[in-house]
Amino acid sequence: MQLSTIDRDNLNPALQERLACFEINRDAYITLQNQYTEVLQENQRLTQKAAELEGQANRTDASWNAQGKSGTIDQVKINEEIERSAQLRKDAQALRLTAEARTGIENNLVIQVAEARLKLVGTPDSINKDLQQILLDKALKQEGTFDILLELFALSSAVFLKSLDEHEVVLSRCNTTQERQAKIHELTWITLGKKLEKLFDGAEKDTLAPTLATMPPAVQKEAVVNTTAALLKLKRTKVAP
Repeated sequence: MQLSTIDRDNLNPALQERLACFEINRDAYITLQNQYTEVLQENQRLTQKAAELEGQANRTDASWNAQGKSGTIDQVKINEEIERSAQLRKDAQALRLTAEARTGIENNLVIQVAEARLKLVGTPDSINKDLQQILLDKALKQEGTFDILLELFALSSAVFLKSLDEHEVVLSRCNTTQERQAKIHELTWITLGKKLEKLFDGAEKDTLAPTLATMPPAVQKEAVVNTTAALLKLKRTKVAP
């Protein structure tokens, strides 16, 4: 069995239904994320444009001030520069007011995105755990798997039992025969695990279990909440009294 091969059509109906529900909620969440990002970008554009206009107004003020201090004064041009500066500041203020008016839209989307994310929290792990359990059970039931594992255990156990003197310090701490047998059983499995770890030689670090569901990443300036309490706290900060 290849871990990377997942036949979604052959998953049990309950898992398919949970996956479908997750994907619907995930897509809704991503849609809200995109809307939130668009609103943020537009607000930033308005604020940036307002700053640019104010910068132009400042430069215009400096220009007509310089003309006023010069020996040759062209009052008509100075008046034109003053009017231009005033208009630039008026336009900048209009943009800032528009951006400020859009704050309500931004705050509403912050909450909607957070609510949509909360619907997803924990679901990918739950779905993936069930999938991986199904695949594990399937792998253990593959022809030959049981016999190979049993042979490995039998050989490892036989070797370990002939090396008990190497573990006598630990075993001597056992107070009863029953406790000693339990410790031998525990050490037998630990020894087999160490042999497998040595056999894998780090290959297990690059072998990942397959997954069906993945939590989408948060977008810039998104308020990430993972509990109902955190969502309620967010609402209190974003909803005007």
